Amino acid sequence: MTEINRKSHPELHKISKLNLHKPSKNKLNNGLPIFILDSGNHDVVRIDFIFSAGNWYQDKPLISRITNTMLNEGTKNYTAFEIAEKLEYYGAYIQLNNFYDFSDIVVYCLKKYLPDIIKIIEDIIKNPVFPEKELQTYIKKAKQNHIISKSKVQNLAREKFLQVLFGQNHPYGQIVETTDFDNINTGQLISYFTRLYHSQNCKILLSGKIDDEVVNLINNCFGGNDWCQNLNTVQIEHKIQPLNQKQTIIIKDEAVQSAIRIGKQLYNYSHLDYFGMSILNKILGGYFGSRLMTNIREDKGYTYGIGSILVSLKNTGYFVVASEVGVEVCKNAVKEIYYEIEKLKNEYVSIDELNLVKNYILGQMLRSFDGPFNLADSYRTIIENDLEFDFYDKFINVINTIEPVDLINLANKYFDTENFYEVIAGKY
Repeated sequence: MTEINRKSHPELHKISKLNLHKPSKNKLNNGLPIFILDSGNHDVVRIDFIFSAGNWYQDKPLISRITNTMLNEGTKNYTAFEIAEKLEYYGAYIQLNNFYDFSDIVVYCLKKYLPDIIKIIEDIIKNPVFPEKELQTYIKKAKQNHIISKSKVQNLAREKFLQVLFGQNHPYGQIVETTDFDNINTGQLISYFTRLYHSQNCKILLSGKIDDEVVNLINNCFGGNDWCQNLNTVQIEHKIQPLNQKQTIIIKDEAVQSAIRIGKQLYNYSHLDYFGMSILNKILGGYFGSRLMTNIREDKGYTYGIGSILVSLKNTGYFVVASEVGVEVCKNAVKEIYYEIEKLKNEYVSIDELNLVKNYILGQMLRSFDGPFNLADSYRTIIENDLEFDFYDKFINVINTIEPVDLINLANKYFDTENFYEVIAGKY
């Protein structure tokens, strides 16, 4: 047996390509797309039912969120209590998530119990009844949480920033008011569900220990015509109407911190410059060692945390710098944010800093692919946004080839600060 030399570090290897286990794509008998990611050593299965049924498709605030949340609160065959009891008995877990562009039902269970679990999930997806008692209980609790949420400066700044970026009537910018909870009824949920929760508006991703038995089970439950609507989902368009006012200040006299949001509308994953901007954003504020953190947290001590984010949505995207700082240093913090942005436009990033960030991104990427369910999360991004499966290979190629001159060009192309929007909640 060879003795390990613990006085020297292991040999470093440059990541030039990822040999990822990519999902296979197939269709159920009714044409529903299914993506199969057979990976992992444990007999655990995860099923993602992904519907184009997010906020983008609702005609009133909260409809999408409440419809998806209420799916497991009672069906034609099970009460909410019976659903919870059966899932607990089999050690299964279900998540109901609502986003701007999608809603999903994600199920985790042991493979041996899938035949028992899948019948419950089928009833949840096909036959929810949205019982009045459970609906009113949910609305009462959600309304109270909303009132509490509206008292926090970070939530006020986040909501207002999206509103000024996209417009109050746009699903990405719509602000939920407390009175909106009082305007929800069962009929609205049923109508929304009927329009969007069917096989022609769904994609399924299977991950974990997947074999023909699992696929056949899914096909038997969801591959029939019993939940086809014989219609095509209407393509909905929303016009972006940003506010003309570039700076918005929301005064809260009792605030001890001010929430800052600075940024602009940008683009999503499909844009040619997305990969390069992701690297530039990482340098600016995308990790703990970023320039914004080094300056505004470590050097100035204005905040516990600050970051910049590239947010990709189905129909567009945006760039934002976000932080909460002491009210007495808010103006100084804003000044330093712009200082760091302008620096990227006027000075080349050093090779050492660029290599550090490249290695960080590659390391984070490898971690995001560790395990079948992390891999499923990564490929969901591709599936939801209709991207090619070589998306991450292209990203790695850009990481390995991008140069400081490319970054300064991107900074000057997109960091046009005269078109940035500012939202401050607290004191300024």
